[in-house]
Amino acid sequence: MPDFQLNTDACISCGLCVQDCLPGALQMVDDRPVMSQPERCIGCQHCLAVCPQGAISILGQKPEASAALAWPTPDTMENLIKGRRSMRVYKQENVAPETVRRLLDVAGHAPTGVCARKLHVAVIDDLAVMNAFRQDVYARLEALTAQGQLPDNPRSQYFAMAAQMWRDGKDMIFRTAPHAVIVSNAKTAPCLVQDPLIHLSYFELMAQSMGLGTVWCGLLYWVLQLMPDLMPRLGIPDSHELGYAMLFGYPALTYQRTVERGLAQTHRVSW
Repeated sequence: MPDFQLNTDACISCGLCVQDCLPGALQMVDDRPVMSQPERCIGCQHCLAVCPQGAISILGQKPEASAALAWPTPDTMENLIKGRRSMRVYKQENVAPETVRRLLDVAGHAPTGVCARKLHVAVIDDLAVMNAFRQDVYARLEALTAQGQLPDNPRSQYFAMAAQMWRDGKDMIFRTAPHAVIVSNAKTAPCLVQDPLIHLSYFELMAQSMGLGTVWCGLLYWVLQLMPDLMPRLGIPDSHELGYAMLFGYPALTYQRTVERGLAQTHRVSW
């Protein structure tokens, strides 16, 4: 149940919460918002967020626990988006646990289709665990290569080369990253493919703002497709489908400026 609560002393009967209730769970009764159809509530908390008086609590969340909104300037946001780089060189140390926790908690606010929130986020936040995982993956790739069991696709040659390069001390798949986050989504989720990508986009921007490096890791995604028995060891339930993976950690180098790509190539639609 959504546990909708209204502070009637604070409510000014503006009706904004009802206006902003997409599924129509709220309605005005005697000039007061009422959760008339709780089964329709999708848990978006728009009603709590939009109330100018902070009169609404829902899902056990109270307005006084929320922060007042203070948006970054367009210039700050532009600099962050243009300045983010794919980091492929990392310091060999753990990111502070409180930093990882905050990063995961903030990324957990990324939108999901129909506010389904059915993602499973697996994080490797310990360098020793990451190194063991890394070693296991390369050993498996080397065995598959030796046995001629790599699938016939363009990535197989790269995976075979990566296994050999690992023996030479080069980490072609994990790029020396100390940590990884792997996101899957429930097979029943309305936006099965899109939700993990949106989540990781928010994760990346927050990570960059905290001085961390990130890289979208399609190679790890494909490795996990190749080795599905690793999924349970990552805690990914059978009810979920792999979405994507990202590596992160303290960067071993610092970029000094944005990269400019010129004006965006777009098509302006007229109707």
